[in-house]
Parts: sequence; structure tokens; C-alpha cells
Amino acid sequence: MKLLHHTDNFIAVCGIATFRGETMTVEDALRKIALLRKVSEDKGALAAERETAHRLQKVLIERYAIKFKDIPEVEPRKTTPFRLNWDYWRELLYEFDLSLTHFGGRGSAEIGKKMIVYIRLATNQWWIDEKSPPGWNTIIRDNGLDSLRAYLKEHAPKTYSFSTADRRNR
Repeated sequence: MKLLHHTDNFIAVCGIATFRGETMTVEDALRKIALLRKVSEDKGALAAERETAHRLQKVLIERYAIKFKDIPEVEPRKTTPFRLNWDYWRELLYEFDLSLTHFGGRGSAEIGKKMIVYIRLATNQWWIDEKSPPGWNTIIRDNGLDSLRAYLKEHAPKTYSFSTADRRNR
């Protein structure tokens, strides 16, 4: 993308002045500003991407004479700020000598013979079912790696071997 300092040229070069040959409306600009506000470091955007998003917002606000009160607020996401993958969960479970199996967006690991932790990757949610005489019961449900780590520190079976001792002392 070639950057020019003149506002009209900047918008035209960045491809935000028209959409499918039609001129952008104020509503279109407001929608784009709201999307540009979501570009952030915690979502993986690089410094140059954040700067470009900020500059595009500024240009759109000036070009369409938009007041700050007219810009919709960015709603916080209810999920994690970045998309987790199975490597994070696998490493966490490995700390407790548990083995993750997964298919698609769902995974599980046996905790001893009477408990299973289930994980939903897309929602960052986990829960533990415990075997009892009438069947399986969910005993805890939470979100995130840190909460599962805290739970496992308290409730996972303690195993000890030279390989785990070496791994934990690093």
C-alpha cells in the first residue's frame, strides 16, 4: 500500500473511498471505524497495523465529519483475546502427566480412573466429570488455562518420576 499525505489520496489509495463502485456513506464509515477500533495488540496486531488502523479512523472521522459521540462503542469479547490452539492445552496437561486427545474443537484427558476433563477450544471452556455409582457428574465448569491449572494443582493425582521431577525443576 502506497501512503500519501493528502487525506483524499490516502483514502483512495487504501481502498476505503468506494465499495463495489459505490461511494461510502457515513454509516459505512461508522461501521469501518468500529471495526478498526478492534485492531489491538492483544488480538495480535503489530505496531504498524495498529498505527494504520488509527490513521484510517482519523481520516474517516475527518472526511465524514463524524463526532466521537456518534462512534459506536466496541463491545468486549466474551471469549479469549486471542484464539487458543491445542498446543496450549497440551502443554498444560503435560505439566500434570495427563495426555490430551482431541478431535476438531473438542478435547479430553483422563485424570486418574474416575475423572475426565473436557475442553471446548472455541469457547476456552473446560469442565470435569467424575464417575460415581449412578453415572458421570460434572463437578466443576470454568474457562481458561489458568483456572484449569489451579484446579489441577489442588486435585490432580500426584505422580512422581525422575522425568517429571526433571521437567518441573527447569
